[in-house]
Amino acid sequence: MKFRTLVYFSALVATILSGCSSDDKDLPETKQVVSFSTTISSNTRAANDAWTTGDKVGVYMIPEGGTLATALASNKKYTASATGELTYDSEDQAIYFPVDGSKVNFVTYYPYTATVSNNQIAVDVTNQTSQEAIDLLYATTTTGFNNASTKVNLNFTHQLTRMVLNITKASNVTLTNFSVKLVGTETKAAFDLATGTLTTTAGNVDSIAYKLTDKGNNQYQAEAIVLPNSKLPDDAAIEFTIGTQTFKTSLAAASLNAGSSYSYPANISDNAGKLVVAVGQATITNWVTVPGSDIDIDLGGGTTPTDPSDGTETTIFTETFGTVEKVDGYWPGVNQFTGWDNPTFTFTDNYLSGSYSNASVRSTTTMDSHVWFAAAKNSGLKISGFSTTGYTNLKLSYSIAANAKSVDQNVIQVKCDSTVMTVPSAVITAVNTYQTVELSNVPVNTTSIEFISSATTNTAGYRIDNVKLVGTK
Repeated sequence: MKFRTLVYFSALVATILSGCSSDDKDLPETKQVVSFSTTISSNTRAANDAWTTGDKVGVYMIPEGGTLATALASNKKYTASATGELTYDSEDQAIYFPVDGSKVNFVTYYPYTATVSNNQIAVDVTNQTSQEAIDLLYATTTTGFNNASTKVNLNFTHQLTRMVLNITKASNVTLTNFSVKLVGTETKAAFDLATGTLTTTAGNVDSIAYKLTDKGNNQYQAEAIVLPNSKLPDDAAIEFTIGTQTFKTSLAAASLNAGSSYSYPANISDNAGKLVVAVGQATITNWVTVPGSDIDIDLGGGTTPTDPSDGTETTIFTETFGTVEKVDGYWPGVNQFTGWDNPTFTFTDNYLSGSYSNASVRSTTTMDSHVWFAAAKNSGLKISGFSTTGYTNLKLSYSIAANAKSVDQNVIQVKCDSTVMTVPSAVITAVNTYQTVELSNVPVNTTSIEFISSATTNTAGYRIDNVKLVGTK
């Protein structure tokens, strides 16, 4: 009897232990929740300089190499903090890495909507009252993350276009029934989350009332977020109304590029009893800025409109450094890497150690492909083989991060041909977190761009990504 009891007892213990082992595999604490940090291209939103606490973001998690059709988590609702951290709204919205360690990527967008049909979300810019609600942002990852990753960084970019008029009124002018509209353009579109493609919905031409703000001291700002368009129709125009008079300035054939901001100063004055609105040269804002020539509108005697875009700002090239993998256990040097976005260009490091480039192309668990300039080593990245012939107003932008904080972004020098550019001083406040540098006045007919790291000044190690050159033509 004792022996039989012992056998029964042993079997019972084995069953209990077996059950506990099985249950442990499914306990929530064995899963790793995904942590997100975010940046927004140019570090701005349409109406704010950062995320507003409470902004809602939609998140998809897909297996590496998969599509939205194979998503492991679909349209989960996350909330942004002012510092760019995303947290799930409720436990049922939380996203966990696969427990088997397999890699995944993410597709994210703002503002969140529960209505997603065939991976598409509706976009309507007719009502400008709450511009935060229509400022479409989008971010994807391609590096691949798993439960060994500490944090997933999402770099959001603007998918629509911003138009701004900064208006100054003469003190002897009284504005009554004052409004500014964009007329003759489409107002609705569909955005495909799978491809990042915005498609205008034809047949929805309507006027868009600029959001007009009285800034005080005779200053006003008229702002609208609109759909991009490679060529506006003949009847597209900016319409000013003051009192009972309405005047238009044509935008026919003008381009509105996605992620670009068209910002114009405007002056309203009294010229011998006639009101005149003069809209001048565009200036840089926190979005990519498109310059334009003067527009003069005589509100007393008629209109004398001119084309607001003296040429169109065009991207000459963008280099994000493709997708990189180690070769024989080492990250490839600049002179060895071949996976460039622009394979016809020439990429060189003119500061070699023998035949080895101290500047390498690499990635981390939270940062996709970029060029790494090691600390205490002379290294460089020279990009050539592009043409700027016929372009004016050349501008260069790039993302920079450092392996330490409290160091300056201007440690990495920039040369355009033989001209040493003035990189503005700005302290890097967080480790391995990108911030954007924008350089205007790039010399006309520039044929090469070079980033240079000096062993004597680079004490931290720097990363460069998202190199972009634009110009007006």
